[in-house]
Amino acid sequence: MEEFMRTMKSRMMLVAGSVAVMVAAGGCAGTSEGNAGGGGGPADSVAIDVGNDMTVNLPTGRALKVAYFLPSLVNDYGKQQVRGAEETAKELGVELTIFDGAFDPSRQLNQMQTALQSGGFDAALVSAVDGSTVCKAATEDFPKANILVVIVGSPLCGRATEQQGESLDELWAPGTMSYVGGQSSRAYMDGWFAAGAKANPGKQKVGVVAGLAVQEHTRVVEAAMAEFKKNNPDYTVDLINTNFSTADAFNKVQTYLHGNPDTTLFYSVLSPDVTQGVIQAVEDAGLQGQIHIVDQGFGDYLVEQLKAGRVQLSTLAFPYNLSKKSLESVVKAQSGEDVPRSVDDSVIGSVKEPFTATKDTLSKLPADLW
Repeated sequence: MEEFMRTMKSRMMLVAGSVAVMVAAGGCAGTSEGNAGGGGGPADSVAIDVGNDMTVNLPTGRALKVAYFLPSLVNDYGKQQVRGAEETAKELGVELTIFDGAFDPSRQLNQMQTALQSGGFDAALVSAVDGSTVCKAATEDFPKANILVVIVGSPLCGRATEQQGESLDELWAPGTMSYVGGQSSRAYMDGWFAAGAKANPGKQKVGVVAGLAVQEHTRVVEAAMAEFKKNNPDYTVDLINTNFSTADAFNKVQTYLHGNPDTTLFYSVLSPDVTQGVIQAVEDAGLQGQIHIVDQGFGDYLVEQLKAGRVQLSTLAFPYNLSKKSLESVVKAQSGEDVPRSVDDSVIGSVKEPFTATKDTLSKLPADLW
């Protein structure tokens, strides 16, 4: 398997009436034969309707083998996703293999095709670098091979820009069991822009510091930004793409400030990684206190920046819970429970009404939020 792939196997064993969790490293084992068209499956399986007249037969009575395809493992968001997945897999008795897409759509697609050909997985969690590139693999090839797919955070197949923000179900793609997340919904993104505007009325020069242009999350930012500009004529708004790293955010924002010294507000898509770069660039330009920063974030770094006044407000992200809810959805399906087409991963607030964290609302946050 590829150099950047991480493997963690967790098995649940019944010993004298009690449950013991054992962790071991290992390769991939075989999976059952696919079942398309809604027919019945083996007796030791449960049939899952994934839409498009397709059914996946998920094996029961044993530990599930799950592949988790992530955009990257190097930034703090990815690391939190990994931690949530590994700890939840151990708790639930799931055999988990994690793939690092390194923010490369072709690499991630190759990883998915390799996993498909191995015949070693019962289910796949797909957090796409580019939802269009992996659309066919996730919604057609995997279910035809009897591999259950859950979409994690980043929408597939153009759902990001097609949505109206009326329901999280708009991000579910037929061929998969469920969409889990919230940050890539129009409702959440519209709430983010609105929260910043409410805190910063009047004429503003704004830079929106987003991620990769190919990522569905960025396409949602762009769609929400276009609507926001139309409804807020006093705002002059520019998009700044980054690779989600602190260094790239710093360089891009520094360059932007050189050409736009009248900037009054930055929206940053992610703390700590992107927001840290934005803060550093603002401080380097001697503009701290003159430019407000509104972000989407999580973790101790965000809390520190809110307390210090470097970040004005944040609508929160929940990468740990995102992985946790995704794995739980697969295990619930294995046990025969009905799993909805969409699952909101919010720990506080909701997709429709994202919680706005400020210096004054920090006391409302749960102690174990991340």
